[in-house]
Amino acid sequence: MGEGEISYGQELIKVMNKLHCMKKQSRGFGELSQMDGMILFYLDHNINDDNALGIKISQITNDLKLMKPATSKALNSLEEKNYIIRNIDRSDRRVTYVSITKEGYAFIKSMHDVRNQHIEDLMNKLGEHDAKELIRIVDKLYQIVTGEQ
Repeated sequence: MGEGEISYGQELIKVMNKLHCMKKQSRGFGELSQMDGMILFYLDHNINDDNALGIKISQITNDLKLMKPATSKALNSLEEKNYIIRNIDRSDRRVTYVSITKEGYAFIKSMHDVRNQHIEDLMNKLGEHDAKELIRIVDKLYQIVTGEQ
């Protein structure tokens, strides 16, 4: 590379930093803080038939690599909005599980709808050719990073 030239990696980093700065400016989860939204969507993706009571608070803290006070603050906020409920384990009262309420699921659905519409709008602005190319490249990057072929 000659002097003044920039590598593709550096160009990608610059573009990704621009996108990251845009994310910081937006309120991606509407009325929720980024932390509240992250926890609510984590719960949505991880609660299933195997853990019908919900997710242990300690698991949320560990999986999301959060500090306990930050987790507690976010859970209190979500509980005040009636998006989650805490369930105490009857066999071990020291263990508390967190699950999503009907209101929480309704909020998640509305956020998914907003996100989906936003993505559709962006893809329409890109145009069919560029949208397909973006999808192809992101998928290829995913395969390279994960080792999937």
